[in-house]
Amino acid sequence: MANGTSGQGGRRAFMTAGVGGGLAVLGSGATASGTTQQDAGPGQSDLPVREHRNKAATLRAFKRQNAGGDIYEILHDDVEWKIVNGRTYVSKAEFLAEGSAPIMDRLATTLVMTISDLWTDGDTVIIRFEGDSTATDGVAYHNEYCWVWEMRGGLVTRCYAFLDMMAVRELVDRIDLG
Repeated sequence: MANGTSGQGGRRAFMTAGVGGGLAVLGSGATASGTTQQDAGPGQSDLPVREHRNKAATLRAFKRQNAGGDIYEILHDDVEWKIVNGRTYVSKAEFLAEGSAPIMDRLATTLVMTISDLWTDGDTVIIRFEGDSTATDGVAYHNEYCWVWEMRGGLVTRCYAFLDMMAVRELVDRIDLG
């Protein structure tokens, strides 16, 4: 697993998805706000601690999922979950019922989430990963994801989810839950 955690000596360049859906590439020494480590303002002094805490919480959530638990325990009740080029859910309950369930209810095995890349920058965590499972009809399900999480207090308060919607549509169309 590659780890571009930005709180360690010399920041690695990484990409983060912006609110408008564009991409911004941050170079060595820059933070998301454009400041450097040397001229970081108030609230930046605890940056490495927050990044470490957010990375650890993220890794625990993925480990829990892969052990047959629920990755979504990490979501704040008032999370805003935006599927890029799709729908936005305004609460954990709404996302679980209407965003996650149509996929998870069609899977016979745990959706194993294998992290390819993980970056942290303050309270932003970017996870690129693959999800693999077997659907209830015995056919393999595979998808590639990139989630951009905004975290507060160890919980995800906002997510921008990038995924292969064609794979989701094929799964949903193929398996009738009725």
